[in-house]
Amino acid sequence: METVLDSYMTTYYIKLPDDTNEDLKFDANTLGTESFGTFYAERGMRSLHTILEKHPEMLQSTRIVTDSGVDFTITEFMDRLDKLKLLFN
Repeated sequence: METVLDSYMTTYYIKLPDDTNEDLKFDANTLGTESFGTFYAERGMRSLHTILEKHPEMLQSTRIVTDSGVDFTITEFMDRLDKLKLLFN
């Protein structure tokens, strides 16, 4: 059952070209959660950073997906992060 708090939270996942929706459950795929103007970064942000730094050829085919199924390019996701307060663990 969805609570009122759930409707204000969005979890973002990094999806590589060969990833399935089942793969999104792994910590390395979880970018973080957005809630009330703050993005709480998780382990997947390291995965994204590695792609940006060491595998730029993967940028075009890598997608960001939310828990509700909304799909973003990496650029669209980064633009969204620019509008949020970022908290890293």
